[in-house]
Amino acid sequence: MNSICISEYGVLFIKSAKITESLEKRKISKTAWDWLLKEATGTKEHKPLVRPIKRDGYAGLQVLNYVGVITTPCDWQIEIVPKIDKYSSGGSNQEREAEQSRAKLMKMLSSVGIIKPREFNNASLKLFNKPFPDMLIKLFLDDVNQLIKRGIRNDYVPIQEETTYLKGCLNIAAQIRQPVDRRYLFQIEHDEFLPNRAENRLIHSTLLKVSKITQDISNKRLASELLFVFNDIPKSTNYKIDFSRWINNDRSIVHYRPVKPWCDLILNDKTPFSLAGEHHGLSFLFPMHDLFEKYVAIILRKQLNDQYLLEEQVASEYIVEKHVVKKNVVEQFFNLKPDLLIKSIEGNINKVVLDCKWKLITTDKESYGIKSADIYQLYVYGQKYLSGKGDVFLIYPENAKFEKPLPVFKFDDNLRLWVIPFSWENDEEGDRLIFPKDIKGEFLHQIDKP
Repeated sequence: MNSICISEYGVLFIKSAKITESLEKRKISKTAWDWLLKEATGTKEHKPLVRPIKRDGYAGLQVLNYVGVITTPCDWQIEIVPKIDKYSSGGSNQEREAEQSRAKLMKMLSSVGIIKPREFNNASLKLFNKPFPDMLIKLFLDDVNQLIKRGIRNDYVPIQEETTYLKGCLNIAAQIRQPVDRRYLFQIEHDEFLPNRAENRLIHSTLLKVSKITQDISNKRLASELLFVFNDIPKSTNYKIDFSRWINNDRSIVHYRPVKPWCDLILNDKTPFSLAGEHHGLSFLFPMHDLFEKYVAIILRKQLNDQYLLEEQVASEYIVEKHVVKKNVVEQFFNLKPDLLIKSIEGNINKVVLDCKWKLITTDKESYGIKSADIYQLYVYGQKYLSGKGDVFLIYPENAKFEKPLPVFKFDDNLRLWVIPFSWENDEEGDRLIFPKDIKGEFLHQIDKP
């Protein structure tokens, strides 16, 4: 399998293109390029993952704001990592930049609960030099290894067989149908205590899949060792039915719980967006905007004063309060749904509206590269959720040209708009929203860290 790593909004070219490859520009085969052009440029069911573009004199496909992995039927594995400008090395050290982006992506996925929550520290750094799919496979294999050490659980399995002796119950209907020359044999039914249960079948199937698609030698070796343990257990023939039979509240298999999300992710491509099709491989993608919004909410909760509450995707206000069509009156039209809303616990009063935008802005451009539609949106949020008085915030990821809040935008004397950066640090505890020192920030433990 051919494997490449590209950043968000990078461009994929056909191999014949004479371009210098980097994290922003990669070459793939024409068959893979044609397949992406056909399958990933958007359908009625799915949003586009790539868009045709002309760059450096060649036709290209620009990947959009999804991160994860796409595997094509012709065995090209395209890993898409988030474009986090703070870690950009300007192309001088692409591998290091990719590792740092993977590390940040894994922490975000873990924090928002898409994968099993876990700590990623300096001891885990070797994990991030693997491509994203191999990183996930390594985590899955480690969890299965721990499960085996605690013991594979058996269950009573109904067995129907023909024997020369009686055991369990005689299947009378089947016995009556026996030919005369075989009436010395018994059709019996009984239960046996075997590891052939839904959970083990699904784990076996997942191990078989990852052993074929992983490109990491250590992963292949470990997968082979683990498969030996499950060798006598049949693989799952119907994932949907077996997942419905996976028992969550059985205390005897509580150590199976960490493995279930991995099986669901790998076998069913259980992600916010997937491009799996029927070909072999591992394809799943996460919308970076949604991931960023959820991660910001988690970090902001840590900064909030105990007297305030953070709510996500509130939808209690509308642009239009009444809409009259002939004699029928339609109440509340065009719902408003800001990303984040801070409320006071005492009195349940709306205090601050915040909206997250996964986009790199700069102080070099006119209007800072902020879309006017985003400004209009925050103005309406301020009018409806704050009664036109107070502060609304636009949150963008920090980059080299946007490291501190922009000067305040005043809609009028009562309503202000702040544009603030989300600061990326080397560890999750350091990640934070940088609020302007011009406001009191009474809803925060502290306005900024030293």
